[in-house]
Amino acid sequence: MAEEKKRNRKRAFEWVLWWKINPAELDDQVARYDTMGFIHSARGMSVACLLFSIVVTSAFVYFHISDPASLIDAAMFAILALFISLGHRWAMIAAMLLWTLEKGSVIVEGVSGAHTNVVVQIIWWCIYMHAFYLTFRVEQKRKSLARAATVA
Repeated sequence: MAEEKKRNRKRAFEWVLWWKINPAELDDQVARYDTMGFIHSARGMSVACLLFSIVVTSAFVYFHISDPASLIDAAMFAILALFISLGHRWAMIAAMLLWTLEKGSVIVEGVSGAHTNVVVQIIWWCIYMHAFYLTFRVEQKRKSLARAATVA
């Protein structure tokens, strides 16, 4: 029982080390790719993250907290969400790059005087990067297994 608690505690903070993917979770995601509910799948988590960002960005623009130009980010997130839901690896890489640039710019603005909590931005960055990277790894492994199956 103590070992199970230790494992659960360790898993609770895996998102901080977003590049560390639990091999069992990766294998489970690949094995149940077509049967797993969308929201429980890695793709679903990534799409949910992007949809959440679209809603928050749109709300910030609506309430005049953010500049209307932020809607460009929301539109790019929507396009990436569509292609991620279809399993395109390039969209996952693009999401990682766009999210990094977006959070980086918010952090730079925060350091230069705007009221932004840098730690909160880094936490959001880690959470999203874990979701995007897990999704990328699932698609990468599926493609690798498909290639191996065609060769065999």
